[in-house]
Amino acid sequence: MAVVTVVMPAYNHEKFIGAAVESVLAQTMDDWELVVVDDGSTDRTAEIVRSYKDPRLRLLQQTNCGAHHALNRGIDEATAPWIAILNSDDRFQRDKFERHLEIHRSDPLLEASACRVRYILESGIPASRYSYYCVQYKHLKSLSKTPLSLFASLLVANHLVTTSCLFVKRETLLGMGGFIGLRFVHDWFMFLALAQRGKLLVLEEELTDYRRHSMNTIAGNDTAGLIEDNFVLEWYVSRVFESDRPLLDISDLLGIMEKNRRLNFRLLFIFRLWRQVNSNDLVRCMQVFEDRHHWVLERCHEELRKTRVSRRIRRMRDRLKLFTGLVMDRM
Repeated sequence: MAVVTVVMPAYNHEKFIGAAVESVLAQTMDDWELVVVDDGSTDRTAEIVRSYKDPRLRLLQQTNCGAHHALNRGIDEATAPWIAILNSDDRFQRDKFERHLEIHRSDPLLEASACRVRYILESGIPASRYSYYCVQYKHLKSLSKTPLSLFASLLVANHLVTTSCLFVKRETLLGMGGFIGLRFVHDWFMFLALAQRGKLLVLEEELTDYRRHSMNTIAGNDTAGLIEDNFVLEWYVSRVFESDRPLLDISDLLGIMEKNRRLNFRLLFIFRLWRQVNSNDLVRCMQVFEDRHHWVLERCHEELRKTRVSRRIRRMRDRLKLFTGLVMDRM
């Protein structure tokens, strides 16, 4: 029986999936299986996967349902006690499985661990340490140094970046109901859920290559991503004070919220009302993302439009004041 099941959601990544599969084949341990879930690709993705004849590899195909659905199907089909996730445009370092298993053997109570990433370009070469991606990632990692907790640092920003970092017990994922149906931040929601349980460890080693390219999902629609961000923030902020021993005190929480650059209080308020209307039921709250024209989403888009207009007006006023000041100085 395999020790690790690699779940690989794939969609139209014929350029990259070969490198992803080969990074699994190159692992320093052999007792693994690879479950590739082709989420309705229209290119040669499935054909390329079939070209690998290793008996440990399985290909599942489905109509396009989204990354979260492909992940959950792969988890259901897994046979190993441990799950490693690898997106079809990323790569693993050769000792990825070995290093994670060492951590979990040293602390059997841990349910999950997440490594750091090395940014690579579309061609597969590592990004320059001075590139925008690497500079931003260095800043993200610095946020995790908060003296509070991993959960608190993840409320500031998703410094774990991608599901390709995650190594987790299959029974834990199944017990949590798998990944929820968010297109852009299903990974962040899962990281927060695991951190909230207090059994997630960050391994400060770059064991995953995270590829940045023009087809990255995260680049698809920043407005939709911003709305999902605030749904996740509201959901977990509302849970900070639920137990007898709160995860954070109010002053720490306010400090965290000030640091989060994606937070929008108007959206937060909308999702708070929506959660209360649905009696804190996550499945019912998630229905808002099943219909692009849902009134909650339309209201969120309207609030973001108002925010952008207000910012433009402020910038125009600031420029007018500056211009007026320059004119007055010359008179």
